[in-house]
Amino acid sequence: MLQVEGEVEQPRRLAPADLAPLLERELGAVLECAGNGVGPRGLVSNGSWAGWPLPAVLSLARPTRATAHLHLCGGDGYARSVPMERALEGGLLVTRLNQRPLTRQHGAPWRALFPGWYGMDSVKWLQRIVVPEDPLPSLRGAYQELREGMTGGVSPQPLPRVQVKSVIVGPAEGAVLHPGLIPIRGLAWSGEGKISSVEVSADGGRSWRAARLDEGKDFGWTLWYAAVELSQPGAVEIVSRARDVKGFLQPAQRDPDRLDGYANNWYHRVHCVVA
Repeated sequence: MLQVEGEVEQPRRLAPADLAPLLERELGAVLECAGNGVGPRGLVSNGSWAGWPLPAVLSLARPTRATAHLHLCGGDGYARSVPMERALEGGLLVTRLNQRPLTRQHGAPWRALFPGWYGMDSVKWLQRIVVPEDPLPSLRGAYQELREGMTGGVSPQPLPRVQVKSVIVGPAEGAVLHPGLIPIRGLAWSGEGKISSVEVSADGGRSWRAARLDEGKDFGWTLWYAAVELSQPGAVEIVSRARDVKGFLQPAQRDPDRLDGYANNWYHRVHCVVA
């Protein structure tokens, strides 16, 4: 059962049958950990998620006041305060992944999902949704962007949407390549929407060529492909960068003013040898 409580007119204990009359939604979306590194073997996945919009779920309990946050409490003791605007914008109560019921590993029987945002708010094994008076302390603790302030202190800020990012899937780091036309393939995604372009460099970022993109979805990842001619033997650095529909471009390196370890999205570089 899912408890909806707090500043509501009618607290509810909801079973799947109570939600059946609501209109379901299905969408493809990347789910990325805020601390995911740069590279293809990381804390990120892509899937087709299905469930009920959080505004419709909340309406069953009839909230009595406008609040800035929503508390989400999981069965493992983990809880997050999520901005109410984010919940109303596109939050889902998910019960299926890739047309199948959620597994225990993925948060069964239901979990939250916020397309375009880092995964710390998409609470698994959801047990309680609370319409609160005040945010949980966790909103002011972990998962924040930290920068050195003007006076030398640390200036915390909420993390942004999932940052535009591309990764090279092949060739792999350390691969030995034969001279000739080398295929390069990878993935790209952004919390701002579709990927508009990916570029590839085979000389460490000095020159670039456009990659070919598969048709992507707003919050899902896009597959891309390119080919470069490598005729000279020796070490090669292959680099990728992506741009999204909002114009955000993957940066060459991490912002040196950042003191946290989140939202890592600088160029992915793969080092190979032509022999």
